Amino acid sequence: MIYKFIDQEFCNMCNSPAEQARVLGMRLNKSQGFKPREKTGFGVTICMCNECGLIFSQPQPKPNSLSDHYEIPPEKYWTDTYFQIDPNYFKKQIEEAKRLIDFRPGMSALDIGAGIGKCMVALEAAGFSCFGVEPSKAFRHCAINQMNVAKDRIALASIEEANFGSKRFDFITFGAVLEHLYDPASAIEKSLKLLKKGGVIQIEVPSSNWFMSTFTNAFFRACGTNYVTNISPMHSPYHLYEFTEKSFKEHGKITGYEIVHSYFDVCSIPHAPNFLKPFFRYYMEKAKKGMQLTVWLRKSQ
Repeated sequence: MIYKFIDQEFCNMCNSPAEQARVLGMRLNKSQGFKPREKTGFGVTICMCNECGLIFSQPQPKPNSLSDHYEIPPEKYWTDTYFQIDPNYFKKQIEEAKRLIDFRPGMSALDIGAGIGKCMVALEAAGFSCFGVEPSKAFRHCAINQMNVAKDRIALASIEEANFGSKRFDFITFGAVLEHLYDPASAIEKSLKLLKKGGVIQIEVPSSNWFMSTFTNAFFRACGTNYVTNISPMHSPYHLYEFTEKSFKEHGKITGYEIVHSYFDVCSIPHAPNFLKPFFRYYMEKAKKGMQLTVWLRKSQ
């Protein structure tokens, strides 16, 4: 895979000078395991913004074509269980969206990065009129042919390319999407333009403060290496950023939105002995150091 490397002059979310960011360490172009110095390959420097806590690579590697990262069969990207329809899928998020927008049946929703269409199916079942955008031909094909998403409801496009004319939405969701985008700030700005008055945007992203990253990075330092486990810009799942609540607060001051609700989910606890996992989970829940950060945004008054 061929990359071009782009120097980032400013933090994507708060516009602080990138040169003032704190260097965390190096990340290889492949899965590192617990012995990264025994692996061949090349890496990039991983930094954290001193102002808002956004984690990013410097420089940022970008493939010649985004299809190099994502134009793969869905069954190779997700496990078999992901293709099963769970009636409770996205239930918590839908209930929160309905509360925040004073839901009425037929309200419109937009799923950005719709993948194989599971979220769209759940939103339609919950009474929304749902549309989606998905840049991967393979994922969109799966959404239409396996999840029975209507072809005219899911556009083959990125959020940057999508054109909805004058259509506006009551609820917009970025589910595990923003961390894959090279310019997440611009994606949020465009989605705000698509949002109806009183509508909300829900965003799920990896947290910069995840305890397991801190734990693993401490292990690497104890072994005498400068590697870190944060993000994965050159291998699956191709995460380019990790975020904090302050990342969105600072971007909201610039762009014109506010956080109306947020929470952390612990999610899975990889690479830890089973007897320690209950203690780690308890600590992460209390300290808000889980893997996933969810924020709900609304245009500022």
